[in-house]
Amino acid sequence: MLRATLGIIGAMGIASIASAADLRVKAPVQAPLAAVYSWTGFYVGGDVGALQSRSSVRMDPLPNVPFFGTFPDFGDLNNTAFVGGLHAGYNWQFAPSWVAGIEADWSWTNAKGSFSQPWVSIPGHPLAGVRPGTNTGMSMDPNWLATIRGRAGYLITPTALLYFTGGFAFADVGYSASATNEGATYNASSSFSKTVNGYVLGGGLEWSIWSNWSVRAEYLYYRLNTSTAVNALNTGPGAFPPPLGSRFSWSDTDLHTVRVGGSYRF
Repeated sequence: MLRATLGIIGAMGIASIASAADLRVKAPVQAPLAAVYSWTGFYVGGDVGALQSRSSVRMDPLPNVPFFGTFPDFGDLNNTAFVGGLHAGYNWQFAPSWVAGIEADWSWTNAKGSFSQPWVSIPGHPLAGVRPGTNTGMSMDPNWLATIRGRAGYLITPTALLYFTGGFAFADVGYSASATNEGATYNASSSFSKTVNGYVLGGGLEWSIWSNWSVRAEYLYYRLNTSTAVNALNTGPGAFPPPLGSRFSWSDTDLHTVRVGGSYRF
């Protein structure tokens, strides 16, 4: 009897020790999963940068070159200027390393290109060579730019987006032209503005630096339909009848922009 009692007590002790050992051995604690960064959502931001404009112009005396005794004037309206503005858009991340979206922006610029050249006589004219005191002046002045673009990009890292973009472009453009001779006996001029359209293409790299903030660097190429022509009548009190004027024409415009910016995502 004593031996059976001791056996039961021993078995119970061994079970208690085993149970205590099980309590001391804890399952390893699993580290929380890192939050997955998402580009999906609305955003707003701003940009600043530099713009280079390229276009060309022409002035033709009317009603014909021999009447005026001058060659037509040709010139370029090339200029480098500041550009800056605001943007807003929406991104959608999918697949899971691809991002697509749409963006609109508005920018102000002071990219005024101008051209000035004296009249040059045609061969055989009594006033051979450059006509002193004569001048053809023309300019084109984009005041603001706006775009509506699609964006598509690939996440080279979870927080770095390489993207391409393209869409529609719009601009408000001011035009100015004049042709004068000695003593302003001939004076034909015109000045007007209009909104033009075109297209824009480009690309860039955008980095997320905090949970809701990102910075970007991008290049955009604009092709604007600025081609237009106008006939300006003579208003000078000279020997030329008022109906005689000059024809001024402008070509399409190429704009190259490089800019940096920042965005806040909601």
